[in-house]
Amino acid sequence: EGDLEQISGYFTVENCVDGMKTLVRDLFGIDMVEVDIPWEERWDVDTTATDTISPDNDDGGLRKFEFHHEEEGPLGTMYFDLHPRDGKFVHAAHFTIRCGRIRENDEDGSCDQNDSNNIRDHQLPIVALVCNLSPSSSYSSSRTNNDAILSHSEVETLLHEFGHGLHSLLSRTPFQHLSGTRAAMDFVETPSHLFEHFSRDPAFLSRVLARHYITGVPLSERRARQLVAGARDFRGVDVMTQIVHSRFDQALFGDRPCTPSLGGVTSTEMFARLHREAGIPHAEGTHWHSRFGHLVTYGAGY
Repeated sequence: EGDLEQISGYFTVENCVDGMKTLVRDLFGIDMVEVDIPWEERWDVDTTATDTISPDNDDGGLRKFEFHHEEEGPLGTMYFDLHPRDGKFVHAAHFTIRCGRIRENDEDGSCDQNDSNNIRDHQLPIVALVCNLSPSSSYSSSRTNNDAILSHSEVETLLHEFGHGLHSLLSRTPFQHLSGTRAAMDFVETPSHLFEHFSRDPAFLSRVLARHYITGVPLSERRARQLVAGARDFRGVDVMTQIVHSRFDQALFGDRPCTPSLGGVTSTEMFARLHREAGIPHAEGTHWHSRFGHLVTYGAGY
């Protein structure tokens, strides 16, 4: 607990954004630039006004980033909606607003055959990262959400979703329904886990990602190694939990699904039984699986 308190001030939203910019620049040669958001594009505030909000005076609500490559040009747009508010989606996810695709003609259906830029033009994707990270108000009312102090787990979540967002942003496919995360199911989580990895890389933590929100001093590599090592303490339990979830997925969608109407047990009873068989603690009388959305979206493939 003491170690967690000592590193808690090293992770902020802005540190994460700087880390993302560094990663896309060093890995792909991409510039990630924050831009103003027209009022009519916002979904986090009352849009009856007609002004725009600048990144310099925004309170850390909705943010907009453009991605650009020196040779390939504009790549697309990514919105960040990172903090909780009333009525908002309560989990962390990446959403595709517009998929990328090859566009044979211009928007109006015409095509200038003499202009190669108008032939097989690429529709630029638009994606949104939606999270519920710690708001700044939980630490200091004088700080904006852009400076909100995060837990290391929240940093992992944010980079995980950023990997999903980049997958959709950088995908190049003829058809939008094959774009980005609409790929083979066993590959969907690969880009997200790649970027999540950088939240556990001691060198990247101490060089870029972890700087104290007051002093700006980076986290030492020794403490970064300690943080990463501590996260592995219960790795075996994590793996067994994932096995339980996978077996439960098959129990729901397999040849003989667990349902009383077919002579089987309830899903709650099956979930508890699988925990007992794996030796994983389970709170009797609860039904955590009812809020686990991946059992639906990855049905029979978790």
